[in-house]
Amino acid sequence: MGSGIIVSHTEKERIILEPVRITLKDIANECGYSVNTVSRALRGDTKLPEQTRLKIQQTAQRKGYIRNNLASSLRSGASHIIAVIVNDIRNQHFSTMISEIELFLRQAGYDMMILCTQIAEQGEQIGTQMVHVAISQSVDGILYFPYSDDKPVIDFLEQSGVPFVLVDRWISDVSADLVRCDDFAGGYLAGKHLLELGHKKFVYIRGPLNNSSQVDREAGFVKILRESGIPETGIRIIDCGEIDHAIKHNSILDLLEPIDYTAILAFNDEIAYQVINTFRAAHIRIPRDVSLMGFDHIRKYVPYHAPLTSVFCAPEYNIGEIAVNLLLERIANSSMPKQARVLPVKIYNEGTTGPCQKIP
Repeated sequence: MGSGIIVSHTEKERIILEPVRITLKDIANECGYSVNTVSRALRGDTKLPEQTRLKIQQTAQRKGYIRNNLASSLRSGASHIIAVIVNDIRNQHFSTMISEIELFLRQAGYDMMILCTQIAEQGEQIGTQMVHVAISQSVDGILYFPYSDDKPVIDFLEQSGVPFVLVDRWISDVSADLVRCDDFAGGYLAGKHLLELGHKKFVYIRGPLNNSSQVDREAGFVKILRESGIPETGIRIIDCGEIDHAIKHNSILDLLEPIDYTAILAFNDEIAYQVINTFRAAHIRIPRDVSLMGFDHIRKYVPYHAPLTSVFCAPEYNIGEIAVNLLLERIANSSMPKQARVLPVKIYNEGTTGPCQKIP
């Protein structure tokens, strides 16, 4: 019997029928097989005759059977669920990566649970709370996107015994499975590219200071500029708090003036696109007046964005796929040595950088 509402002829009584969950026994009674055979068929056991599997699967679909993951995990010790813990799903860099992760997990026979920390609004302790939620759902593993240097979260994960992989960023003083881009090399490569175009005066717009990607990108960028003889006066640093305030109050142009520089490197593409929109409204031409670069190459996944020269992993390396494979390796072999996979980067040149047009 399905769920629904029956109204009496007097329309004064309303009887609400609770939904009835279809069980393996219901399907067994319908098909004439044992519960064990039904369970094997629904798992796709190829040792059963194909005709038997097909009949049971069709019956289950017709009756609206939904697999009870909790009961299944109690029997097998595996839920086939992977938790992905990320700070902000609205960030297109993360949302597109997580979309790919879901595909790779599904191909491997796993479902995905997404948990968002929203640390800026909730505070640092929310990371540990989300790990609690994931573990309470008996997940087989966790893909954790660190927002900050949140070592307590990793300490808790280590104690829990749940396999996990850090994705996209490292955490200081932590030895764990990790997959990320070589952010230091990315900053260095971006600076080298702009120097080769003749630029001598730069702006770097920071990300959050407790973010490892920010630390590495700025360090690589500043290193190549220093090696090339650019003085401190030739590098202006805009803090994360300053750009966040300017974005919120629509005062980005005020922050970026005076425009006595010829090249900007932004911590990520999201910030770079804010600059593009601001300069476009102010009739400041990119790259003729100012060259601009970002990080993450989100236009790879969101092609309707304006072209933007950006740094990201080389195309033959997919962070999501590599992270999924590493986690599955860890689930299968908990004693294997921990691995840190730092992926090579390249510049995706889409025309927002060009030769310096100003005489230094």
